[in-house]
Amino acid sequence: MSKLSLPPLMPGGFLFGSGPEAVADPLALYTRAQRTLGDVVRLRGIPGINWYLVTHPAGVEHVLKTRGKNYRKPDRFNAPVRMLAGNGILAAEGDTWLQNRRLMQPAFHRQRLAGLVAQMAQAAELAAERWDRLAAEGAVVEVGEEMLRLTLRIVGTTLFSHDLSGEANVLGTAIRTAFQHVSMRMTMPFAPPAWLPTRENRRFAAARDVVHRTVDDMIAERRRSGQERPDLLQMLLDARDAETGARMDDRQVRHEALTLMIAGHETAAASLSWTWHLLSGNPGAAAKLREELDAVLGGRTPGVEDLPRLPYTRAVFDETLRLYPPAWGQPRESVEEDEIGGYRIPARNIVMVSQWVTHRRPDLWDRPDAFVPERFVGAGPGTFPPFAYYPFGGGARQCIGSSFALMEAQVVLATLAQRFELESVPGHEVVPDATFTLRPRNGVRMRIRRRTPSPAAVPA
Repeated sequence: MSKLSLPPLMPGGFLFGSGPEAVADPLALYTRAQRTLGDVVRLRGIPGINWYLVTHPAGVEHVLKTRGKNYRKPDRFNAPVRMLAGNGILAAEGDTWLQNRRLMQPAFHRQRLAGLVAQMAQAAELAAERWDRLAAEGAVVEVGEEMLRLTLRIVGTTLFSHDLSGEANVLGTAIRTAFQHVSMRMTMPFAPPAWLPTRENRRFAAARDVVHRTVDDMIAERRRSGQERPDLLQMLLDARDAETGARMDDRQVRHEALTLMIAGHETAAASLSWTWHLLSGNPGAAAKLREELDAVLGGRTPGVEDLPRLPYTRAVFDETLRLYPPAWGQPRESVEEDEIGGYRIPARNIVMVSQWVTHRRPDLWDRPDAFVPERFVGAGPGTFPPFAYYPFGGGARQCIGSSFALMEAQVVLATLAQRFELESVPGHEVVPDATFTLRPRNGVRMRIRRRTPSPAAVPA
C-alpha cells in the first residue's frame, strides 16, 4: 500500500499551507478543494502536518462505516469536548464508548421518543403564545435566539421534566460561551493551556460551572425525591447494560445528560433557524408547507400520530439539513495506513469528511445549492447513494439523537408555521459560521406576522 501515491495537494501558503483558510473559512476551502482536485485531497498546514479531505459517498462510507474502526475521533476534537461534557458518548472511544452507547440506546427507541412528542408540542405552544404578542407589536426578532429559547425548553422538559426556558439568558449564554471556547480549541493550533488563567480560560470555566451546576442539581434532586418521571434522565438512571447488568453512576449520568442537553439545545436551534431563513426566501415552498399543515391539522397542535401524515413538513427539514447540516464536517484520525479512492492515507493523520461539501456536489444533486424539499418527499432507502446524505453522520457512531431531532423539528414547524409567517429583514446578511455547529453568523433577523389558516382547510 505504501507504493500508492498520496492524494493531490491543495495549493496553499508557503509557511502555513491551507491552515489559515481552514480556520477562517473552511466551507469555501473544502468546496474549492473538491471541485478543483476531486474526491480525495491532501491539505497542508505547518511544515510536516497534512490532513485529508474525503467527500465522495464511497469514501465517506469507508471512513465512517466500512473501516470505521480504523478511524477514531482525534484528540484535537475529544479533548476540548471532554473539558465541557466529560467522557460521554460524544467524546468516548473504544470499549468505554461501546458500553455507554449500549446503555443509552434503549432510551432512544422510537416508541419511547414518541411519548415525548406531547412535551415538545406543549413547548411549541408556549412559543406560539409569545409569538402572538410579538406579532401584535410588529416586532423584529432574532430567530436564532427564539429557537434557542424554545429548544432549551424542549430539552429541559424531555430530559429533566424541568422547564429551563426561564434560565435561557444565563444557561443559554453559558452554553454558547462554552461552545465557542471548545470550537476555538479545536481550530487554533496554539491555544493556551487550560490551566493558564487567561481571560478566555476564566470565561470558559465560569460558563462550564453554570452548565455543570444546573445538571448536577437536577440529578441530585431526582435522587433525593425518589420520584420516577417519564423523561430521558429517568431512562439514563434506569439504564442497564443488557450483557453485564451494569448501570451508570452519577458521574456518567452527568456526562451523558450534559451531552444530550448541549447538543440537543444548540444544534436543533441552529437547524430550525436555517429552516425559517430558507422558507422566507422560498415562498413557493412556504405556501406548500402551509397547505399541508392546514389540510392535516386545521390549526390544532400536532400529535405523534400526525407526523407520518406531514411528509412535506419533514421534507422541508430534511432539505434544510442537506444545505446547512449542523455537523458540517467530521474529523477522524487514521489508526493504520489505509487506501481511499486509490490513494494512500498514512497512519495517524487527520481525515476530514464534510457533509457540507458532499451534500452540495453537483454530480450527486440536481440544483445542489437550491432549496428543493420535494426531492425528499417519498424518499426511502435507495433514493440517494449511501452517504450522499448523512446529516447525522453514519456507521456505528451515527448520532443517537437523530430520531429525537427529526420529531422535534416536525412538531415545532407544524405548530408555528401554520400560525405565523416569518419575513426576512431587508439588508440583513445571513451567512454560515462554521464553528462547532453550523450557525447563522450575526443571527437571522425576521419579522413575525400572524396568519389565518385557509377557511377551506379541514383536517384529513
